[in-house]
Amino acid sequence: MTQHRIAVAARKGGVGKTTVACGLASAMAHQGQRVLVVDLDPQSNAGYVLGVDPTAPGTAELLSGNAPKPLEAAPNLHVLPGGPDLTDHNIQTLDPEDLADAVAPLDYDVLIFDCPPGVEYLERLGIVAADVALVCTDAHPLAVVGAGRVLNELNLRQQKGRKGAKRWALVLSKIDLRRSMDRAIDEQLAVTYPSIKRLTVHQDSALAWAAAERVPLMQSEPNSKGAKDLTAIAEWILNG
Repeated sequence: MTQHRIAVAARKGGVGKTTVACGLASAMAHQGQRVLVVDLDPQSNAGYVLGVDPTAPGTAELLSGNAPKPLEAAPNLHVLPGGPDLTDHNIQTLDPEDLADAVAPLDYDVLIFDCPPGVEYLERLGIVAADVALVCTDAHPLAVVGAGRVLNELNLRQQKGRKGAKRWALVLSKIDLRRSMDRAIDEQLAVTYPSIKRLTVHQDSALAWAAAERVPLMQSEPNSKGAKDLTAIAEWILNG
């Protein structure tokens, strides 16, 4: 069976990246995929949102050559927490391909790398280890600029024949069609990036409540609009 390795990235914070990563992980696990979330964020938000101990040994230990035990968040869904040790000098100086090497022995159907906003060496580890990248943005102009920077890096690596994601999409997050900026964002991105797939996750309080209650989305609100949006993203990845 093909292993799917997915980087979820957004150069700007606050655009719903971890919500997308954790919700997607829950949706794919619900479909019977064995999923591991590899949290690359020093804040360890993915571990927190999915209800595991965010301070447990995780991604930093993996990158240091150890074998931390993934934590079970739900059936088929495990997590390697992030944490402040990801800012250690030894990790900052890793080769961009070291995460890809570290996860190669892991026996999962899906690996999801939750990349941190604004920490480029950690983001690069994720997009180099991935075969698919989801670049998140909301309708804020600075979020669009940040997404563009991630897309530029993906394009540059592909043009140079470097290791990393070969397929990617924009994820329009927290979209509320009652807002004029949100109604316009899809059309604007279609003009700026006409060849890039655009996927939408609508504004949905179910996503926020799942994160606040630390329960994977498909265990708390499997019929919500957000769950349906993330299931559609999972299908695009699995069927691509």
